[in-house]
Amino acid sequence: MLHAEKIGKRFGARIVLRGLSFEIAPGSIAAIVGANGAGKSTLLKIICGLTAPSVGNVAWRDDKGEFAGRDLGRNCGLAAPDAPLPRELTALENLEFLARLRGLPCERETLLAHLDRWHLRARANDFAGDLSSGLRARLGLAAATLHSPQILLLDEPGANLDSDGRALLQNALQAQREIGIALVATNDAREADLCDARIEVTAGN
Repeated sequence: MLHAEKIGKRFGARIVLRGLSFEIAPGSIAAIVGANGAGKSTLLKIICGLTAPSVGNVAWRDDKGEFAGRDLGRNCGLAAPDAPLPRELTALENLEFLARLRGLPCERETLLAHLDRWHLRARANDFAGDLSSGLRARLGLAAATLHSPQILLLDEPGANLDSDGRALLQNALQAQREIGIALVATNDAREADLCDARIEVTAGN
């Protein structure tokens, strides 16, 4: 269960989130919806530990205990437009780099099979910087799902995807139900319709 209690975030005088509470049960896909600037991306970054809330707390609770902060972040996979993917590395090298960071197996065929899941095997040796925006978006999704995270966090995941990419995204979300949960920050009705829960974020909440 992902549990958030009275999350608030302030940037100087500007309040982005105020008193936001929710619970997401395993097997659920939740849409985070709200206007641009309301705090959808900020909420995802709070959940995965990239930024701290000004007030409140968020934690993952299971039979192994409660995880928050960086421990919670280790259970997360984040795909976002500003997530760093070194452009000077190939698609395969990006996955190898992330696998080594997480202490995962780095066998070439294992990584190629994961790229194949996102229809990127033929681009394994292409530099990330040379990929189209849609293929970079797929590579970002491949990176976020590489370690089969219990909590998958997706920020506007379909923004640059074609119909094939959207089908792959839908398949990945359905597979995530067997692993844990997913939260999808989106203003796209097609993506929101893939979700069975909704978190409404308004400016200042």
